[in-house]
Amino acid sequence: MPQLPRDVIPTSYEMDEDHSVLKLSWSDDHESEFGYEALRRACPCAWCAGEGNFAGTMTPDTPVTPEMTTLYELVMVGRYGLTPVWGDGHKTGIYTYERLRAMCECADCRAGRGETSISTKGETHS
Repeated sequence: MPQLPRDVIPTSYEMDEDHSVLKLSWSDDHESEFGYEALRRACPCAWCAGEGNFAGTMTPDTPVTPEMTTLYELVMVGRYGLTPVWGDGHKTGIYTYERLRAMCECADCRAGRGETSISTKGETHS
């Protein structure tokens, strides 16, 4: 994952409930969008992603309920990350700013990662 400069942080966000998309504006004028389901599936907490010998419970095939992909609130964590609070009460995943930026599926970010295919995850914009 590329190192994000310390002064590059989200400056504002919008929870677009109609399209189930989290929109982030960054201090370097970048814009990112994350589909709620893709964001939940990428949860970095030990329960979802695993830790040590525990494989985690979230896989690409894990069925998700509407509550699991309803974003209720977004909580800032120090100066380094965000924690989504989901409709099912899950709130232990800390998404660092570096992780969020690495997850961005806009054309500029995909090109920066050497990717040429267009994502179908619902995350777009540059």
